[in-house]
Amino acid sequence: MSQATQKQYVREEQKEEQRQLQTVRNRVEKRFTRGEKYLMAMIGIAIVVTAVLMVSNYASMYGLEQEISQLQSEINQQQQYNEGLEHQVSELSDPERILEIAQDNGMELNDDNVTVLDH
Repeated sequence: MSQATQKQYVREEQKEEQRQLQTVRNRVEKRFTRGEKYLMAMIGIAIVVTAVLMVSNYASMYGLEQEISQLQSEINQQQQYNEGLEHQVSELSDPERILEIAQDNGMELNDDNVTVLDH
């Protein structure tokens, strides 16, 4: 072989090696395929949606706890009011008080007409 042929042969080999290196570089530089990117995007969206749902659930639970607390407070107030009314009923239905009011209004106690009722 002549020197010119050897040089041309060497140049062709170098060009072929450069093409192979460029091909390898292109393959290495492309990190993720389109399907992998789509899958990563879907996973990211799923994580964000899950986080939003969790925060929403915690917010609704907090609101319900506040409502339960308020209702419990109202129940306690109503129970105290009812107890006060029961006490007032027991005071007003005292037989001695009723007899006194009856006598003040001119009524008299007739033992023959008294009937005792058991509860």
